Amino acid sequence: MSSAVPVMELRAVTRTYHTLGSRVTAVNGVSMSVQKGEVVGVVGESGSGKSTLARIMVGLESVDSGEVLLAGRPVGVKRTREERRQVQIVFQDPRSSLNPRMSILASVEDFAVVHGLGNRVERRRGAVQALESVHLSETVAARRPPELSGGQLQRACLARALLTEPSLLVADEPTSSLDVSIQGQILNLLDEIRSRVSLVLISHDMAVIRFMSDRIYVMLRGEIVEAGTTEQIMENAQHEYTRRLIRASLLKAVDA
Repeated sequence: MSSAVPVMELRAVTRTYHTLGSRVTAVNGVSMSVQKGEVVGVVGESGSGKSTLARIMVGLESVDSGEVLLAGRPVGVKRTREERRQVQIVFQDPRSSLNPRMSILASVEDFAVVHGLGNRVERRRGAVQALESVHLSETVAARRPPELSGGQLQRACLARALLTEPSLLVADEPTSSLDVSIQGQILNLLDEIRSRVSLVLISHDMAVIRFMSDRIYVMLRGEIVEAGTTEQIMENAQHEYTRRLIRASLLKAVDA
């Protein structure tokens, strides 16, 4: 493990919700880190707390206790403009992430405005370059979200996230809403951009995590129950829950 300061580090973070008179702890004492140039996988079934963890990382959720550190400095939900630029997220459903009345190019440009990037000419140039980097043509960029496929929309969301040149990209189930034939394309694209940005890949699918990740954290009921390198986890999982996730991915592969 590198001794360098992590791009992001979580120290014993906890997030609890109070709904209808009940108390639900979505994330409970989670500690993890992401080093520069690393792809970290977070895997677990629905309800394990993965998406809450993702939202904590990007500052969309506060924590009840614990610390979130960005490049060694504590951050919360009230982040500076530069801190917001440094951590971006791509959500599961790209159709709900883009304005259906704006062209893809306009949506990416608008994101640059929100983050205070450059002047009008620079924002247009940056948006075009970001879209080209995810293999979307000018023709596609001129269209609106309802005219595009799920895979094209997810590429657009990736372009928008990369526009700010973040140090960390959090991808929350980025392929689960896509057809199987398109999932591989998006994963290959994420594999392409890993040289430019550290990546946290969140998924319920151990096969996806195995393909991409250098290290893996396994979540169950809001807690990390196992962590290690991808090789350690896949070849010598210690927790029965982890072994069950691995078996499920193997069965899925056989069925396919």
